[in-house]
Amino acid sequence: MSRIVVTLGPATQEPAVLEQVVKAGADSFRFPASKASVASLADLASRVAALAAGLGQSPDLLLDLPGAKTRFTNDDQFSLAGLSRVRVHFTPVPSDVHREVPVLGLTGADISGQVEPGDLILIGDGEDALRVEHVAPDHCVTIPLSGGFLGKRRGVALPGKSVPASRLTDQDRAALQTLPGSIFTAVIISFVESADSVREARDIMTASAAGHRVPPVIAKVETRAGAAAAREIAACADAVLLGRGDLLLDSGPLEFFDLCENVRTATADAHCPLIVGTQLLTSLSAGWMPHRSELACVSELLRAGTAALMLADETAAGTAPVRTVELLRELRERYSPRPGPAPLFAARTAAPAGQGA
Repeated sequence: MSRIVVTLGPATQEPAVLEQVVKAGADSFRFPASKASVASLADLASRVAALAAGLGQSPDLLLDLPGAKTRFTNDDQFSLAGLSRVRVHFTPVPSDVHREVPVLGLTGADISGQVEPGDLILIGDGEDALRVEHVAPDHCVTIPLSGGFLGKRRGVALPGKSVPASRLTDQDRAALQTLPGSIFTAVIISFVESADSVREARDIMTASAAGHRVPPVIAKVETRAGAAAAREIAACADAVLLGRGDLLLDSGPLEFFDLCENVRTATADAHCPLIVGTQLLTSLSAGWMPHRSELACVSELLRAGTAALMLADETAAGTAPVRTVELLRELRERYSPRPGPAPLFAARTAAPAGQGA
């Protein structure tokens, strides 16, 4: 039976809500390090583990390292509605979203050489977009094409552009050194496009393990290049996370399904656990009934025996996190081919610490 991975965020950090989420069926938790320090996430993970233990549960605690993804620098949220222009700097300058023309800086992979007038800048998983009007050496001026609410440090993408984000950052490496012996039971590395990234992450942890167990490595595949290398990645990683949000931004809508199928087939052939995430049941935040397409997709993933399904915005920022987990649990009980959620890494962690499967 598939495991239910809940991404923690503002909607699920209060103890009362966390308790409801665990009771509703969550058996794994994801802690994104893109907007918080690893130390603060470790404190949160300890609270989650203690709360779950009080309910007789021992969930997976998954630290998600952000990699070199390009992100805005804003800590204040604001709406794009009614704005005529937004100024985007290519360097991590402090954002000022309260100006008549808001100013946003960027961290992560450098996009300065990629941006041209007329280009689209997609925000998040593509919910909002900016059109580039003018490009200067250190910034561009953009026109909002949507009126959505821009949350804290959202990721950005340039469809059709090759922006290098497939390397471990210095921040990733520093975090990996602290993980053996920590509260986290596994680590997710982002934008994996070859088995080399998995080996590097494992080597970093092994070098600092000092006798502690090296946590399993989950390789997040979320680009065309990553999907093309899915077989070698699945042969090396302890699990693969299919990040459908960034994959769609990189692939475009026509290639998307074929790339997802390539990852699914590669992980199945390698007997590597597959986690599928991004927009599984997001419609529950906008209405009482889920979208029919979401129900069909989730039910098919469960029936296929997918190792885990990961809720992201649904539980991190959605308006109905508990109800979403409850529905996913009920769908799991109906459509999963096996009774009871199986351990995520049972078949991939028999090797000694630091060795691949």
